[in-house]
Amino acid sequence: MKKTLTLFKALILNWVRSRSGLFFSFIFPLLLLLVFGSVFGGTRQVKYDLHVQNRDVDFYGTPTNLSRAFIEALNSTKSFTLTLVPSKVNPTEYIKKNTKPFSSRIRFLIIHEGFQSEAINGSIKSQINVMIVSLKSFMCFAGEHLTPENMSQLGRGLETLTAVNQSLPDVKGGLTLLLDPSDTGGQVVKGIIYSVANAFSFKLVGAREVITLKTDSYTAKTYSAVDYYLPGYIAAFIMTNGVIGVTSLATDFKRRGVLKRLMTTPLTKMEWILANVLSQTALGILLTIVMIAFSWIFFRVTAIPGLYSWILIFLGAILFTGFGMVLAGLVKDVEAASAIGNAVAFPMMFLSGSFWPLEIMPTYMQTIARFLPLTYLSEGLRFTLILGYPQGAVLDFILVGFLAVFFIFIASLVTSWREK
Repeated sequence: MKKTLTLFKALILNWVRSRSGLFFSFIFPLLLLLVFGSVFGGTRQVKYDLHVQNRDVDFYGTPTNLSRAFIEALNSTKSFTLTLVPSKVNPTEYIKKNTKPFSSRIRFLIIHEGFQSEAINGSIKSQINVMIVSLKSFMCFAGEHLTPENMSQLGRGLETLTAVNQSLPDVKGGLTLLLDPSDTGGQVVKGIIYSVANAFSFKLVGAREVITLKTDSYTAKTYSAVDYYLPGYIAAFIMTNGVIGVTSLATDFKRRGVLKRLMTTPLTKMEWILANVLSQTALGILLTIVMIAFSWIFFRVTAIPGLYSWILIFLGAILFTGFGMVLAGLVKDVEAASAIGNAVAFPMMFLSGSFWPLEIMPTYMQTIARFLPLTYLSEGLRFTLILGYPQGAVLDFILVGFLAVFFIFIASLVTSWREK
């Protein structure tokens, strides 16, 4: 054990003296957490640029009351930064002229001529439809309590309303939204405008909401977006430190002849493997502490690791240390081993749900994620570190623990500990 601890100390000192090791183990994860946390974890409301052309104007170019009220309704959502475009401007030419390279796509809303008159006519027709349906229902359910004369009068009234309704044009206030098909935010803009238009229509016909939707949290504790992403970042960089760090270290030791000299000492193969496991565990614990402290300072996270979180971090460090040593043992070429470590680690990082929920990924990518060990480390840390519900991470503990033992066993087989 003394030899293992001596080698462990040497590995830690070697890591501390490596500027690239410090950067990719701590500074890079913290920068990534700061960027992702600021983008996805902020409370700032997202505002979309929307160019609005109001063609529903009078002879003097003054907007009609309803078209102006609709623009005010759009602005009241606080979801848009509105740019008003003169009514005579050609939309196609305007979009071409104002589209700049690498800038956001232009969303162009046209309020067509006749918007007010068509909206009013449409609201009158809708109100008459409501009256017709109400009158029919009344006659159906209360008819047996009315005299024949009253029923006759109601029938004549129904005929009159139906005739008036048929004489009115079936029109709706015209809106056209011009979007670039490649605009990822376009559908969000469309949905907001559609909601405003519906609310505007309800107001015109005097309708009110009869169904309301209320949201509430099913947990007693409120979490921010950074609380959700933090475990994924910790898991991802435990993985990269293990796979890339150990593979790079082993290949670098081969290149410099350090590994050859270690083989001539009384140090055994398992002591070499155990020293790497201990060093990666220490780095994983230190990384967790630093990232949680950093997140608390900048984002006020509420995550506090408990015993189960530390156990899972320890198992994850063993798993990916073993994974890295398997790669270093199987690939004899020094340059190729480092390249393969990077080729394995980075796709795993982005496919495992560490940086975003699996649900937003295509189905085939979700299937791939279920075969990646990092998926279960990230998922387990969310259960234990954030939700405080280790019972939900039972499968994650089993899989991470099994793979940790498996990769250490394989590493002991493929690691050559004698000169050939």
